[in-house]
Amino acid sequence: MDGCPNHQEPTSGDHRVYGEQIMDGCPNRQDPTSGDHTVYEEQIMDGCPNRQEPTSEDQIVEMDISHSKLLHTIDKPPPPAFWPIYGIQQALLGITGALSTAVLITNRIGADDLPEVRSEMLSLCLFASGLGSLLQICFGCRLPLVQGPNNAFIIAITATLSDPNWSDESLQEHVEGNGTSTWKIRLREIQGNLMLASGTQFLLGVSGIFGFIMKFIGPLTVAPCVTTMGLTLCGYMIPLCEQHWGIASMSIFLILLSSLFLVKVKLPFPVCTGKKKCSVIRYPLFQLNPILLAMVASCVVCHVLTVTDTLPSNSTIHGHMARTDVRMSAVHDAGWFYIPLPFKYGPPTISSSGYVSMLTITMTVVILLPGVYQTVALGTEAPPPPPHAINRGMAVDGLSGAVSGMLGGVCASVVFLESVSVIAVTKVASRAVFVTAAFLTILMGFIGKFGAVFSLIPDPVIGGFGLVTVGMVPAVGVSMFRSVNLSSSRNLMVIGLSLALGLLLPDWVAKNDNSINTGIKELDQVIVILLSNPMFVSTFVGFTLDNLAPGTPEIRGLSKGRDRSSGIVSHDVTTDDPYKLPYISSLISKLRCCVFLPISPSYNTDISCKRCQRRERNPSKFAADNPVVLTGLDEGTEDRVL
Repeated sequence: MDGCPNHQEPTSGDHRVYGEQIMDGCPNRQDPTSGDHTVYEEQIMDGCPNRQEPTSEDQIVEMDISHSKLLHTIDKPPPPAFWPIYGIQQALLGITGALSTAVLITNRIGADDLPEVRSEMLSLCLFASGLGSLLQICFGCRLPLVQGPNNAFIIAITATLSDPNWSDESLQEHVEGNGTSTWKIRLREIQGNLMLASGTQFLLGVSGIFGFIMKFIGPLTVAPCVTTMGLTLCGYMIPLCEQHWGIASMSIFLILLSSLFLVKVKLPFPVCTGKKKCSVIRYPLFQLNPILLAMVASCVVCHVLTVTDTLPSNSTIHGHMARTDVRMSAVHDAGWFYIPLPFKYGPPTISSSGYVSMLTITMTVVILLPGVYQTVALGTEAPPPPPHAINRGMAVDGLSGAVSGMLGGVCASVVFLESVSVIAVTKVASRAVFVTAAFLTILMGFIGKFGAVFSLIPDPVIGGFGLVTVGMVPAVGVSMFRSVNLSSSRNLMVIGLSLALGLLLPDWVAKNDNSINTGIKELDQVIVILLSNPMFVSTFVGFTLDNLAPGTPEIRGLSKGRDRSSGIVSHDVTTDDPYKLPYISSLISKLRCCVFLPISPSYNTDISCKRCQRRERNPSKFAADNPVVLTGLDEGTEDRVL
């Protein structure tokens, strides 16, 4: 509370709410001009003419920086010299996400003992992430966001390659015939199925059929799916942590220390601006980069233990993978530049079981997209995304996923919501900054030595921070149950059965895959792949029971999801529609046929015939021209109602 002597409590008409910030009702308050206020990252001194500085007896409350308005909005960029400074903070999110994905992919395709493959996978993931972000910002939903590899596709990859046909013994005949490595054969299978599934997502976005599908999907379908996905991904991190639980535990402890206990610690940093002299600001370093700081500290400790030979140098002894020199050969062998080429590992292959497995993950991503875009829009103080922006974002996601599969990245990209947290700290949501971050990520993918250096990070360190980040996924899934009536036995039964079958049935199928025998080999493979996918089992059970069992929309949690308030958006956030396409929106608006195109900015979701439009424009005249005849009210009577 500031020290204004004429301060009054705000009434319903005296304040405006922006997120969690309340502009108070000082009767003599004036909007601050350029000379009336000074902004220091975490504190704004406003321009009340009767303002008094708080004395020692007054309570001084430091404003949390996450509550203040944006300094640079979507279409109001900072000076170009600051674009790389703010952009590198967003690009670091893609690096940490790509690192764990590259390790998991390499292990799944059987190339975990080839450090050069891990380096290539990391470069491909970085390049695909940057390209996906760039396409999404420029042509997709147009929101400032960061795209990164979707770890959920690891579940589909694991389910696909669990078939005995993809074992080393079954693939030996292909290796002996043409000299191709077994991991390349597996990689080509993943590439083809990912491209086909991403193409399906592209068609869903272009056709706009997604809006019809969402009418049958509620929280009881999505929440069990997300919860099961998170718990499954956590299981994939355990083998990495098992390499050295001491190092993994240290990584987890450092992340928790930075993100939970040091989050309010702000370190002084000198800054210089063009208008003022150099000054000192307090910067929340631990709140902004907890994972990066923990990773650097863990790697330093591992390097010290490696130099002093505390960690075993013998590869057969437990703890050897915690050394930082295990993959040193990758740094020497990697080239300075890496150029991603389409179909570098050979022509992709496609199978029905692999396609269905990839499509399951793709549909999960599609279902979650509207909520993700809504969250990004709130974090950037932009209006809620319209249907055409969601459709375009879905189509661009499918396109970038197909390109990623073509290059060999084998993981489509997904929005990293951590970027919203970075926006809350830096107060920068400029589209120009995020485009710069996308270009920086692409550049990192081109530099081969960059991926090789990051491949030196020990497996226990990756498993530690991966366990923390992936552990947030089931927490998000559990939080989705808030929108349903948890006192209803109907909902509890749907939740319990979908979670139980999603977690237990895939393990039973993995141990008893020969028990499914329909007489058709191809159908058996599809059923085994589907039942081996925890996300498919949870989604199928939840979707089926939720739509068949009787229940009102309030009990099912549909009323809250269908009627979302758009909130109050400040007029100074953006001077133009943030979702229109650059340069061509004015041309599209002149073409009447574009109102039928779901990805067009002029797309009209309420298209009706001329008769319906006439009735809406003049309902009384329409009723007079088209009387309704009611018969059978009383015997022998006929009424004409105007």
